[in-house]
Amino acid sequence: MHKETPLLAAHQQLGAKLTEFGGWDMPLQYEGIVAEHNAVRNDCGIFDVSHLGKLRVTGADGGAALQMAVTADVEALEIGRAKYALVLTEDAGTIDDIFVYRIGPEEWLAVPNASNVDAVAAAISDQGYGPTDEWDRYAILAVQGPNSFAVFESVFPGSGATELKLHSWAVLDVFGAEGLVARTGYTGERGFELYAPFETAERTFHALIEAGAKPIGLGARDTLRLEMGYALYGHELSLETNPIEAGLSWAIAWDSEFRGKAALVKVKEGGPTRKLFGVRCADRGVPRQGYAVLRGDDHVGEVCSGNFSPTLGTGIALAFGDASAMPEPGEKVAIEARGRRIEGDIVKPPFIKQ
Repeated sequence: MHKETPLLAAHQQLGAKLTEFGGWDMPLQYEGIVAEHNAVRNDCGIFDVSHLGKLRVTGADGGAALQMAVTADVEALEIGRAKYALVLTEDAGTIDDIFVYRIGPEEWLAVPNASNVDAVAAAISDQGYGPTDEWDRYAILAVQGPNSFAVFESVFPGSGATELKLHSWAVLDVFGAEGLVARTGYTGERGFELYAPFETAERTFHALIEAGAKPIGLGARDTLRLEMGYALYGHELSLETNPIEAGLSWAIAWDSEFRGKAALVKVKEGGPTRKLFGVRCADRGVPRQGYAVLRGDDHVGEVCSGNFSPTLGTGIALAFGDASAMPEPGEKVAIEARGRRIEGDIVKPPFIKQ
């Protein structure tokens, strides 16, 4: 039995092709991945990401537990701000990547990936505090694209949302119910993530579409984030991957204490054994997770994320390789795709500049 967001009926009415994702029935696409991808890059799109977790943490004990469970300094985070963070095991493997919102003096909202909610809640609980699962309080709508400000302002005029700085949030009246709007996203485009209370979520979704936002499925969400080189759990991040390998050292508050820090410091001091790099394909063909990356006949890496880039018109991939034999940007490589070679070049992500 798959879980359902409060917008499932709306997706079905819009003719979405549904897929199972992390245990949820989610829209994969509506009119097509390339068309939806281009709508976000050139205009405005709206995604239902209500499957993401919502864990409420309160009180001084809760703040201390959250601080130890994540790599960011969340106790120093200002009210009205949000921060990207990682949740680690003792040996610095990645349990999940999350956003943390500072809601009040002693209140935070942690937003993990849908399939990792229980694991993140357990990581916080291991530090002596059990967070409250508020999944059914909000639907989350991501409104992304160069025209997202105009679309949002037409539905919520005078809200002040368009004046928010990146990674800031504010309380928002969502058709009579109190929600939140944040300047966060996963596409590389300007936009918002709107936390709409369940009771007004469907009305909000349709209002934003009527204002010009195109409905976008998970297929285009993946191509958009890959063009920006953003990590996806289960691909660039896993229990076997530490943040330094994945190029996420910037998400580590090295002056703070957190679970896994001692192991991570050892990786930092000795250097990671593998690193992440990008490949832009020159030949036809789409790289996929698990495909080998070759330099001549030598195996130098393995694709962790690969897809067709609608913006570039070619295949692109993120891959892990041995740090001691890392190919340099500009080098020629090939991706072995089911018996054929897709020639390409090493590039430093992101694949497009925004």
